[in-house]
Amino acid sequence: MHPDAAFTHRGYLLNCAPARAGDGTYQAYVVISRSSDGELVANRFFPAELRFAEESAAIAHARDWAVRWIDASSMTI
Repeated sequence: MHPDAAFTHRGYLLNCAPARAGDGTYQAYVVISRSSDGELVANRFFPAELRFAEESAAIAHARDWAVRWIDASSMTI
């Protein structure tokens, strides 16, 4: 696992470890759970046509999306 794949943001634990495709590319993926109790909040595989040559690029994409999703969700609470 890439060292930057898991991190916390605003009370959530995000695991952005990408899935490796047969052609060697990476598909972005994120699992979001609450830091306090580990309850699953969301998980998302990004579209299959959105592949990245580098593992770090797939992680960055998932991380950016997850942070924006959490920030937008907290604005409505």
